[in-house]
Amino acid sequence: MKNYKRMASVLALGLLATTLTACGANKTDNSASSSSTVKTSQKAADTLVGAYQNTQKGTAVKFNANGTGRYVYADPVNSDTDDQLTWTKTGDNEYTLKFDDSDVTSPVTAHLSGNQLTLTGDSNWATDSMSRTTASLNLDRYLAAHHGNSDSQQASSSVDPRRVGAMAFQTTYNGMPGQERFVFNSNGGTYSFNEANSDDDGEAIEYKIKGNTVTYWRAGDPTAKHTTSIQSLANQTDSEQIDSIVSHTN
Repeated sequence: MKNYKRMASVLALGLLATTLTACGANKTDNSASSSSTVKTSQKAADTLVGAYQNTQKGTAVKFNANGTGRYVYADPVNSDTDDQLTWTKTGDNEYTLKFDDSDVTSPVTAHLSGNQLTLTGDSNWATDSMSRTTASLNLDRYLAAHHGNSDSQQASSSVDPRRVGAMAFQTTYNGMPGQERFVFNSNGGTYSFNEANSDDDGEAIEYKIKGNTVTYWRAGDPTAKHTTSIQSLANQTDSEQIDSIVSHTN
């Protein structure tokens, strides 16, 4: 009887030791798995960190590891864009950017494919594609250097705000009399174009030009903005009528 009790005690102790060992191993495995997941997630998030640029367009962006960043655009016509931003990872190679800029009314989506970054947004944002740069990129120097580029200066001089306004007006109202008189105004980088005899200021077209892109809207409805390339706008309008409109603009 004593031998039986002794054997039962030994078996119980053995079972307890086995259970504790299994629990310890499971805890270690879970801890290792959690650590691996955190490292993998951190590595994926850090993939975006670095600098990207589009030298032809004059845009550049830098992303920091702490979820902040800075976006610049060397505007050949108006004042430069220089915005602070925050970024978060939202999917495989997908990130959401939030700009500290009242003109950027909705988050911008960033998609990273290898060393190519594409930024897309709503109608107020022109899609921008950039390439990663391994060199140290000073954004202040980038803006200054781009303004010193002769090609940029040439592009700036080729943009006629009056003509852009005429095209935006014609596109919005589906044509207009060629002999009508029009009024063009400029105020701090925002332009307006309207019929000279109009009694409704809300019908005026207001717009901003950034490089080869224009964002325009009716003065009476500033929430309904349209962004497109100037070339695309030219393709939608009658060039002869636009010539006539510009010649009849004060």
